[in-house]
Amino acid sequence: MDKDVPILHLFQTLENINDFELTILKCHLLVEEALTELLADKSESPKYILEARLTFANKLQISRALADTSCEPWVWTAISMLNKTRNRLAHNLTSSEVEADIAKFVSFIQSNQPMWPADMLDVRNRDFFWAVFVVFKEIRFVVGVE
Repeated sequence: MDKDVPILHLFQTLENINDFELTILKCHLLVEEALTELLADKSESPKYILEARLTFANKLQISRALADTSCEPWVWTAISMLNKTRNRLAHNLTSSEVEADIAKFVSFIQSNQPMWPADMLDVRNRDFFWAVFVVFKEIRFVVGVE
């Protein structure tokens, strides 16, 4: 898997997944992986970050403390929105609230970043995929991976 090229890493992780709920969970894990990488990169002794049992919310807050101005402010909000969606998915049996969260997340990203041309990306749930990629790419950029 090519972790040094964010779009390839995202494609390789999500290829052949037909279940949208699984896609949401995997996207959440990819963003968490990027946050962990950011924390390790900004730490003097990264092994302690990697050994810690930090929650996603902990990683988000500590990452923001270490790199707040390295990202556009909307990135932190978007990550929080994705985490809320994942938590709703994990704790609810109905999908209508999750679908509403996804629509808000995509709309929020679209209001902060130009949308790719529709024919540029041929995957399921293209708008969600694109929105997650934008967030993932921004975090990886802070670590020095473009």
